[in-house]
Amino acid sequence: MSHIQLFLRLGVLTFLCIWAWVQPVGAEWYAGGYGGLSTSGSLNDVTMPLLGQRLAEQQFPQANDALNTNGRGTLIQTFKTSDVSLKNSAIFGGKVGYFFTDEKLPWLGVELEAFTTNPAIKAQQLDTTHDITYQPNTPASAAACQPPNPLPNCPAFALNKSTLSLQESSLRVTTVAFNVIARYPGTVLQPYVGVGGGAFYFSSSNGSIQSRQVYPGLNALAGIRLLVTEEWGLFAEGKYNLANVTNFDPAFGLSGMYSMFHLVAGVSFHF
Repeated sequence: MSHIQLFLRLGVLTFLCIWAWVQPVGAEWYAGGYGGLSTSGSLNDVTMPLLGQRLAEQQFPQANDALNTNGRGTLIQTFKTSDVSLKNSAIFGGKVGYFFTDEKLPWLGVELEAFTTNPAIKAQQLDTTHDITYQPNTPASAAACQPPNPLPNCPAFALNKSTLSLQESSLRVTTVAFNVIARYPGTVLQPYVGVGGGAFYFSSSNGSIQSRQVYPGLNALAGIRLLVTEEWGLFAEGKYNLANVTNFDPAFGLSGMYSMFHLVAGVSFHF
């Protein structure tokens, strides 16, 4: 069973448990669908540890010498880049929820939602900083490590600044989230805010970055609902997502903080 299937089943199970708990006393349920735009997306605080390790080994090949040689040693490195920009994209999703009206808490609710967006990684030029420390297992004497020609088993440090060309890569992010909602229970207009957590499934199948991984993340939202009738409503909503992506792909080990803002509008049915 894949990670996304596991999270989907846990989400459905959680929703069914809530439904079973509130069903005997009546309920204010709703279901809705929405679409909109994902915008201002990026990966911040980006590192690429796998690429950095390969470049460090190229600069200090003696670190991988045979075990019985003096050059054998340890590399400690950090490869950082500027932020990775993501494209704007359409977003589509749906939600089901419940407000605790019959429990005398009409302002409080819970909801389960799922949505998907396709914020491809742009083709871009990244500024890079590569900090490397090489520590041999059998260090040479201080005298032998003086310039201009220090021995291969001398400790060394390097700080390399450069640029990296990143090709455009597809990226789809599918999210299943469980939210707690607070609203003003008006008869016509209902402003609301919510916060929750969920599973973010990242997948990319072409370009520089290719992989599939699931990460936990934050889902925060705020919106307003217009009740056209007792059963039908229209809503507009802003959503903000945050997830920590680590070692996403086998080529670069792309890691960073995924940040995305969504603007959506939709229709809800209340029963």
